[in-house]
Amino acid sequence: MVGLGAEERTYTIPLGRVVLAPRYKRAERAVRIIREFVARHLRVEPGSVRLDPALNEILWSRGMGAGGLRRIRVKVTKEEETYRVSPS
Repeated sequence: MVGLGAEERTYTIPLGRVVLAPRYKRAERAVRIIREFVARHLRVEPGSVRLDPALNEILWSRGMGAGGLRRIRVKVTKEEETYRVSPS
């Protein structure tokens, strides 16, 4: 991977499946969906994907019932062995 474009990518992640979870587990499920989406698209293990605290604040801003989010735009940056996911 060469160049700045390879070190940083922007994705729009659909969160429609979040509403299938019970209201008290929606933010937790959104975190899992984001982590799995990034891992699948970058071909890495989900354990090497780290969420930025600002993104976590957005997901938990409505409490556990983050049902209003249908999609979220994120920026993924490579940091040594891990990938940091932050809001775009």
